[in-house]
Amino acid sequence: MNLKKKKSRADGFGIFAEENITKGTEFYEIPLDIIYDKPKQRCARIGENKYVDDDKVLNWINHSCNPNTKLDINRDKPVLTALRDIEPGEEITVDYNKTELHNTRIKCSCGAKNCRGYFHISD
Repeated sequence: MNLKKKKSRADGFGIFAEENITKGTEFYEIPLDIIYDKPKQRCARIGENKYVDDDKVLNWINHSCNPNTKLDINRDKPVLTALRDIEPGEEITVDYNKTELHNTRIKCSCGAKNCRGYFHISD
């Protein structure tokens, strides 16, 4: 799957699709080369005391209250799965509230019609 890191309107940089991704497609397997037992900046929670550092893709995926993908952590190797069809040039987003611990509340500016106004991160 062709994904590209570039400037995002949401927050600094983001990951963007360079080709169509069909709803239901598991399009990115998260590499488990670097795992921490405590939260670190830009790392994603993938389980109890497990935070993955994937500077290629996952560390750069921004939050949305109406995401187009989900981070499926309930498997041996976590994957990103498309929740709907994604067009080329569209930013890949996830709902941080689905995987992160609810330790720190951050103001959300995702712009989704159903925006909660905040999201949580592990700290």
